Amino acid sequence: MGTAFWGISYPVVKTGVSFADPYSFQTYKFLLAAAAVALLFPRQLAQLTWRSVGWGLLLALPQFLGSTLQTIGLQTTSAANAAFLTGLSVLLVPLGKALLYRQAVAPKMWAAATLALVGLYVVAVPGSWQLHTGDGWILACAVAFAGYVLLGGRTAREPHLMAMLVMQLLGCAGLARLAGWGAGYALAVPAAGAFWQAIGFSALLATAYGYGVQHYAQQYLSEEKVALIHLGEPLFAALAGAVLLHEVLTPRTVLGGLLIFGAMVLAEVKVRGWRRSPKPASAPVSSIQNTP
Repeated sequence: MGTAFWGISYPVVKTGVSFADPYSFQTYKFLLAAAAVALLFPRQLAQLTWRSVGWGLLLALPQFLGSTLQTIGLQTTSAANAAFLTGLSVLLVPLGKALLYRQAVAPKMWAAATLALVGLYVVAVPGSWQLHTGDGWILACAVAFAGYVLLGGRTAREPHLMAMLVMQLLGCAGLARLAGWGAGYALAVPAAGAFWQAIGFSALLATAYGYGVQHYAQQYLSEEKVALIHLGEPLFAALAGAVLLHEVLTPRTVLGGLLIFGAMVLAEVKVRGWRRSPKPASAPVSSIQNTP
């Protein structure tokens, strides 16, 4: 579901930033998301440690950069280009894992990542590829998101994950406001209802829920598998458009979806002669379950 909300968020964010600067949009989104997580997990927040604060603020940097660069890029590029270029992180994650962490990545994961990227192109780019001004911003966003997934793999076994997420989101809100002031933008207060609807969806579903689920899932999944799952975003966006908006589900969407699904299956099955990716170093120590 988190992947589905991220996929639907592309057109939602594109609509929202048409009413205000991206820094104001990001500030409101992250503040509301932080408040929602804090209200849902008050016991974890009460047990917050300085270590969790530090990890949360460190995670805020790549998340803020990725989200803000994507928001800026969406102002001057198409949602299709943004979806595909962001999806390049599926290759950047195993590459970063091999270069930065000196950890082997199973050959089948490289094959699955390539297959999924082909499927993403089929889904996200309906015709010939056209470059837009914002594509450079989106490419930088893919690098930042890859860094976020890699760092998230290092923090996944920390206790009090949701309290750490609150600090992470507050850090993102602070960075968004500082960046807005640096760029000469005062905090905007748009009157358009569509802006606040975009904030609500992006904050509660695509951010609070989406990143909360990712924190929990990375206790059990390798970084490259998490990146692979992210590629379901444009597929879910297309399916939602067909169900909710009665848009036509094209053969390209079906074919691309099958390729992405095939890549996910390939990542899970045992392939004789290919070494498996190493399992996480230890069992998770915390759970997302925490009643107020």
